[in-house]
Amino acid sequence: MPVELLSFTPAYCIVGAYRLLHDPKLYKPIWERSKRSLQRAIVLAVPFLLVSLLLTRLWVTFILSRSPFSPKDIHNAAYLGVSPVTYTTFTLTLGQVSMFVEWMLARELRKSRNEVYERTVESRGKPDDWWQPYTEEWAVPPVARASRAAEKQSFYRRLSSPVVRLLLLKVLLTPLSFIPGLSLCILSSIRALTLGRYLHKPLFEVKKMSPSQIELWMTEREINYRVFGLVASLMERIPLVGLVFSISNRIGAAMWAHDLEKRQHQFRTGELRPTRVYQSKTARLAEKQAAVGIDPGVAHGPGGFPTEKGPVKIEGDGILQQRKPALPPR
Repeated sequence: MPVELLSFTPAYCIVGAYRLLHDPKLYKPIWERSKRSLQRAIVLAVPFLLVSLLLTRLWVTFILSRSPFSPKDIHNAAYLGVSPVTYTTFTLTLGQVSMFVEWMLARELRKSRNEVYERTVESRGKPDDWWQPYTEEWAVPPVARASRAAEKQSFYRRLSSPVVRLLLLKVLLTPLSFIPGLSLCILSSIRALTLGRYLHKPLFEVKKMSPSQIELWMTEREINYRVFGLVASLMERIPLVGLVFSISNRIGAAMWAHDLEKRQHQFRTGELRPTRVYQSKTARLAEKQAAVGIDPGVAHGPGGFPTEKGPVKIEGDGILQQRKPALPPR
């Protein structure tokens, strides 16, 4: 794919879906493997849908009738001709049916996702030794920022876990679920924090990257990974059809990994040279102050900005212990 797509990562999600639908080498093995389980899942999903529809409507009516955010008369209210109770009920029910089908096809989906990633990489015709160790692409890498990001990963993993997402969807977001797209956007934004990293785990393994190198890699491409993860998660959150996108997104991730490695080769051979320099917000602010001629003594004196980042120590009596402020200029 064109190198320009590296700066617009959602395109890999679209191209991955297109390739899955048009490449028989990818979709035929998936269909042969999954068609029997899919037939059983559809047969069992029909009674599940009927029971879930009734119970979900009772639950939605109970929640919305007591929600301060929903219309006062939830049964007669309508947005674009659709009752909020009806819309919320069908949205939640379709999500439950999709989860049920995904559970029935769990084994086949797991094999298909791994298989399409490997076949996409193999289709590039590169030998195993083409994937080389990590090469730094920044002149001054964001080491401090990467170390801070590493401390947040365990929290992000817990936040984007299936249990937390289910709790948000079924409990916390139900009073607001009559708003179209709200739950979809919130849950997709949470999952976007870790989805890109998860999809590129095979890339990190084949490059034999250390944990510190992985954090640097993710920090230097943070926006690209977040945008890719958001679009991929939005596609996978679509009921039923999202199961297909959960496979095609692996194709897009493999194509993106290949293009990233091509760029690594350009830096390794000297075709491209590291030019980007990391600067913290404090350092950039200091440069701007110096550019407009603000005296450092005034800028960092009493009530001024700190010269460096760091934790503030709090003593037992609750008094903040900081450096003595610089004296104002005479």
